[in-house]
Amino acid sequence: MPVPVIAKKGWPCFIAAVDLFQGISPRDARRFSSLCIQKWFPRGVRIFREGDATDSLCVLKNGLVKLSSLSDRGRETILHILKPDEVFGELLLSEEKRTFTATALEDSLVMIISKESFLNLLSVVPTVALNFIRLLSKRLATVERGLAESSHTWSYHRLARVLLQLSEKYGEEVPAGTLINLRLTHEDLANLIGTSRETVTTQLNKFTRVGLLKRQARRFIVAKSCLSDFICSEELRLKEPILAARVSQQTSCSVPLAAFHTPAGRRFPSLPRI
Repeated sequence: MPVPVIAKKGWPCFIAAVDLFQGISPRDARRFSSLCIQKWFPRGVRIFREGDATDSLCVLKNGLVKLSSLSDRGRETILHILKPDEVFGELLLSEEKRTFTATALEDSLVMIISKESFLNLLSVVPTVALNFIRLLSKRLATVERGLAESSHTWSYHRLARVLLQLSEKYGEEVPAGTLINLRLTHEDLANLIGTSRETVTTQLNKFTRVGLLKRQARRFIVAKSCLSDFICSEELRLKEPILAARVSQQTSCSVPLAAFHTPAGRRFPSLPRI
């Protein structure tokens, strides 16, 4: 089904809601909208490829977009999954070529502004320039945190953290917990945390057995508070084992406690490190 195309007269209202353009005047919103084109991309179609010229900035209006990169061995790493109102292709100031590939995960509507037009906008609208710096800073901080976490945690801990992050960004509360409104395969999750599909399958089965998540078709329902407690307990366990045991005893998590009994008291299970 084609993605609905918004009328150009409605673009300024949409633009004003995007973080990059927060605080700009209606006049500047109209100016930006006049510089944009919009395109829709069916599910699975690449919006741009790694190695393409960095000739534009993109704003996602509808749909979902995956940003990914391939290693020399052809292994995919998923960098981000973007939802509507998010900006991508922002490295146009520092890179001559795209450093990742953008792919529509579902039918997606994208607004595109050329590099030349965007640079001109930055020079004449200081608010956009400041917002752009803020956006780049936030993404840099996210990357740095991810690198720090991946170098000091095990795969099951990274998987738990990614599931929690996805539930916060794409979650919908349902009677059974928090439904992550993304169709995710085990391979997708493996590419998000930098491990094998087999490892993810093993860890998901363990998470299911202890009540941290359920599967509904191709979507996951997570026990968000329990997942958060699990992550906190694991982080503390690596740093302060005694304190971690006390926190686990005090948790309000509804996961069956029999799964967490040890001679030292209740605690979250120490899953095999892979």
